[in-house]
Amino acid sequence: MLRQILKVIKLLGLKRAARMKRHHAEGLVYVRGYAATCCWWALLRCGLLDELAKGAVAVKEFVGRKGLDLKTLESMVEYLDGIGLLVRRGGQVEITKQGRVLIAEPRGMFELLWAYEPCFTNLGGMLDGSKKYGRDFTRDVTWVGIGSASLCEQLPYPVMRRMVRDHEAKMVLDLGCGDMGLIAGLCREDGEVRAHGIDVSEAMIEFCRGKLKNEDYGGRLTVECCDMFEIEGALDTPMPVDCITACDTFHEYLQEPDRIVEVLRKLREVFPEAILVIGEFCLQDADWLRKHPTASLEHHLFHQLSNQEITSAGCWREIFGQAGLTIVEEQVYDLIGHGYFALR
Repeated sequence: MLRQILKVIKLLGLKRAARMKRHHAEGLVYVRGYAATCCWWALLRCGLLDELAKGAVAVKEFVGRKGLDLKTLESMVEYLDGIGLLVRRGGQVEITKQGRVLIAEPRGMFELLWAYEPCFTNLGGMLDGSKKYGRDFTRDVTWVGIGSASLCEQLPYPVMRRMVRDHEAKMVLDLGCGDMGLIAGLCREDGEVRAHGIDVSEAMIEFCRGKLKNEDYGGRLTVECCDMFEIEGALDTPMPVDCITACDTFHEYLQEPDRIVEVLRKLREVFPEAILVIGEFCLQDADWLRKHPTASLEHHLFHQLSNQEITSAGCWREIFGQAGLTIVEEQVYDLIGHGYFALR
């Protein structure tokens, strides 16, 4: 090996050889990140990562049970073994300490990125105008719900659940419930809480119904496909509702803020005694993000590519005021670009 290195140095010169090695290493970070992410997505979606979290998995047995292609799986396992995320031991595969980190808190980032993968696949078409989001492709709404729930479980859901508990709510209506993460946690933490989630996506609701077959908290957790803008006469839930929750639901309609004001007013009329607990993205300053390049940079990109908007905490206060709501509690975390509001 040393002899080969010396040959390269003699041919290229020490300075040029060292520069090329350094530049390749810098570029490899991005290339490897893409390749590793694609493999991680595939193993996440087929269920292998969840099984590896419990212990070693026999590759051939897993492939046979799942109906997968052995060569493809072995190729990915070999690659991920090479970069230190998995390790092969005979016919079995195990996850490394570094791999376990990626299926802990960062898991939601991979899930959410997968939801927006169509945007990245079609970037060239979007750039030259031959493809348009919403017309030619869209995000995967089910994985938006799954990824968002994984990330929200780290701070947004705990903050909002605490707000709900502080107001002693027992019948919660969740708008844009996604995979039910917020309200499932409420039902799990308090045996007296009932919750009903609505979502405009039939695919998301079908996903939720699949989960409810395993755990519906004694019938206390239910879901329904329903448009929150047409909630009157469409809602099928036990009454009375004493709390309405919505996590990252309203920002998708910021292109028409009057619709948000309208639905908030309607909710106030239909459920006059209910407190609203809302969590929403709050726009972070671009200069601040340049100095502190958190995952919000990717999140902002997801929204920009899918024609969604993010606004400031001040703008949310204005919208709530226009709807005739009063803020009784507020928590805004500039570090993650998220705010939480309890409203009456």
